[in-house]
Amino acid sequence: MAVKCSKFFKFLAPGFNTRLSLPVAFCSSLSENKLDKAVIKSCLGSWHVRVGRTVDGVLSFEEGWEEFVNHHGLKLGEILIFKHNGKRAFNVVAYEALGSEKVYDSKGKSPSEATASSTSRTSFACTMKKSHGDPHKAYLTIPARFARSNGIVATSRIILKDPSGRSWPLILSRWESISRGSHRIAIRTNGWYKFYEANKLKNGDVCTFNLKPVSSKSGSKSARVMDVQITRG
Repeated sequence: MAVKCSKFFKFLAPGFNTRLSLPVAFCSSLSENKLDKAVIKSCLGSWHVRVGRTVDGVLSFEEGWEEFVNHHGLKLGEILIFKHNGKRAFNVVAYEALGSEKVYDSKGKSPSEATASSTSRTSFACTMKKSHGDPHKAYLTIPARFARSNGIVATSRIILKDPSGRSWPLILSRWESISRGSHRIAIRTNGWYKFYEANKLKNGDVCTFNLKPVSSKSGSKSARVMDVQITRG
């Protein structure tokens, strides 16, 4: 029997290290009314935490949550994306404040010794704000580490696939930051704004971009495809 999964995201706010309140919308949709314990799974292992509940029905991760935070080196402003697998199990992926997925090197180490590296993988998350939906100059910046590690440059062709399966061919551009002595790669064409409008994005929504592997038959010059997951804020 297939298990229906509910997804939610959480920014790490002050006080997150000892207790994490879950979104109200998620709590109201949860069928396990007597949920008092949970298992949180990540790339570093599994953690058992106690689940608290307020009189209003809002759930929170409490006892055991601080150990999870310390093991993963989580910091203020970072993003966690959870996937509820039914009953008491949750999978979680951590993202840095700039949107790149946190990568942990646990080879030959215990989870408590594992440390986060700055290397990005094949996905990044971005929270929508005013600049993303400006009809005159909308743009989306691609994290530099993500671009470097995946060979994405200003001449690369990108196709976004939205949750409905529609394809959106886009063009990348590069511009220099004289004050910072660096450059950025971004999607600055009206194609991004059309994607934004068609998917009814708003400030606070989170888009997670997952880069699909390049097929050996397509060649290195083919367009890079990114599946986009949208979590409403």
